[in-house]
Amino acid sequence: MDDLFSDDNRFPEIKEEFRKLNHYMVEVGVLKPVGNKSLAFMQMIATVNEFGAEIYPKNGPYLIVPMRDGTFYKLKHVKIPERSFLRDGVDLGMHKIVSCVEDGLAGIMSGDMTARELYEAVGLLIEQRIKDEIVLKTSPHNAALTIENKGKDDPLVDTGALHKSIGVKVIEI
Repeated sequence: MDDLFSDDNRFPEIKEEFRKLNHYMVEVGVLKPVGNKSLAFMQMIATVNEFGAEIYPKNGPYLIVPMRDGTFYKLKHVKIPERSFLRDGVDLGMHKIVSCVEDGLAGIMSGDMTARELYEAVGLLIEQRIKDEIVLKTSPHNAALTIENKGKDDPLVDTGALHKSIGVKVIEI
């Protein structure tokens, strides 16, 4: 018990670092524009895939879908099924996230980690989980027209832009 109050006691520093946990937050998701695609465009693509969507023509009776070979298809509407890569990336990796937090809290206790570093570690883990989920998500399959156009049945991967758009930010609040 005397060690708790000795001159080499680290309790005040540890206590302060734990207080700092309340002064950060981490954002993980579609945070980066990619190539000539704006952040807003990448977020729209993510939202449509995350929750699914039905798209109907606004300026005529058909949607015009351009194909790689220069031809076009006319469609009355397009249904994009839900392919939850953001939520599943977190939910299916929760045991790893919890373990990372536990290790980080132990690191703060031992003086090997700061509050900010804990948030960075958790953010990087979630970022990787989401990126992994983009690659692993193979169901529901692409529509036949999409497979014909892309040349493959890889629902969330075409150019790699969605994968590249995933990022992490630790924010001081």
